[in-house]
Amino acid sequence: MKEELLRVAARVVDTAASMDICCEAFVQKKRHTSIIIESGKVTFGSMDGDYGIGIRVINGRNTGYAYCDERSIEFGLKQALSVARLSAPGCYGFQDDRNYAGTRSIYDNRVATLVTEDGIDLARDIIEGACYDPRVTPSRGGLSFGTLAYAVANSNGVSVYDEGTFLSGSVMTVLKEDGVMVNGDDSQVSRSRDFSFEEIGRKATEKAIGQLGQQGIETATMDVILRPDAAFDILSNTVLPSLNGDAVRKGDSVYVDKMGKPVAAGGITIVDDARHPKGLNTFATDEEGYPSRRTVLADNGVLTGLLYDTYAAIEAGAKPTGNAMHGDRMETGTTYKVSPSTCARNFILEGETMPEEEMIRGVRNGILVDNVLGAHTANKISGDFSVAIYAGHAIRDGEIAFPLKGGMIGGNMPAMLLQAALADDYRLVESGFSPASGYIPSIKFSGVRVSGG
Repeated sequence: MKEELLRVAARVVDTAASMDICCEAFVQKKRHTSIIIESGKVTFGSMDGDYGIGIRVINGRNTGYAYCDERSIEFGLKQALSVARLSAPGCYGFQDDRNYAGTRSIYDNRVATLVTEDGIDLARDIIEGACYDPRVTPSRGGLSFGTLAYAVANSNGVSVYDEGTFLSGSVMTVLKEDGVMVNGDDSQVSRSRDFSFEEIGRKATEKAIGQLGQQGIETATMDVILRPDAAFDILSNTVLPSLNGDAVRKGDSVYVDKMGKPVAAGGITIVDDARHPKGLNTFATDEEGYPSRRTVLADNGVLTGLLYDTYAAIEAGAKPTGNAMHGDRMETGTTYKVSPSTCARNFILEGETMPEEEMIRGVRNGILVDNVLGAHTANKISGDFSVAIYAGHAIRDGEIAFPLKGGMIGGNMPAMLLQAALADDYRLVESGFSPASGYIPSIKFSGVRVSGG
């Protein structure tokens, strides 16, 4: 596959040169299998793929983007050139750094060789794990696995290839007892086959059982512990967009004029690490072919860096950080069908940590939140948000007291980070609304406004 994709990318660049066009080719090939669980049964399995070419051209101070397949490269170049003639002028360029040493994608042959029948067996493992309690039904869920390969070539002589594997599983369980119905859910995502599908089902059922006896909570200001999924849902819609260097340059970020100033609690370091050994977006390069790197955004709470693709870096007079991704708005994953833009890859919070149990013991009156709804409605410039609590528990005098029935959390996440503390339960998490991923723990915030349900 490597030779095939590199050959296609080189053909695009060579064809462009014959037409006196400066271009960048992004060739992407995906293979993806999905298995669906409904009402306690495996109901559907599908295998599909996608293979295509994204072409970006520069025409003077203008740029254009189009996509095509291998049979229509010349047409794709002409389409991109037509788009460029209509685009706004800017400082555009293609990257030329070829220092790729030391970074590899994550490729697990145990994932790459899975077939549909294997997926069905793994889905049955999820169901078996969930059904240890006869009151529970796995209502919906499933798993997916596959491979992604890409090649990038441009008129500056860049030519690079990488490939990786992906595996995920999830389930929602429903528990009915004495006229009461509660839900639980669990999920795992990885680049390797390093987790138990049966455990996903078991944990989802444990969470459903833990939701029995729900009570409302009073409206008050209190400590809030966000577990990784809830925390990243909010962070990826508030803080991450504001760490985009182009947003800062345009004034569309809460971090304008904040370089060298505190943006998080003193012991917290914020990193985007595209080389992380577990990262969902770890590849040799970004999707412009720029070498992957670890970018420190805040060192001990102080803002020290921002994220850039090549265009944003040129406009800002900065260096690219390897954060160009072909990400579609409101979608996970990347696709050759859209032009690249700046996006966080593997967002990580580092610093002094404590066991979650110890963190809970230190809370007199607060809540522990597993999942939230509505994070995508946050203000991506100011960082203001208001979300519904989907699953959580009240904390009273250092102990988990009862499951919550409804409730809302609101505030300003950039301000909340200034008083944050980290647990040690790190987990890989995805954003439901961008290609960004994270590796973060539960986070405690002080003085958060909680509205009762």
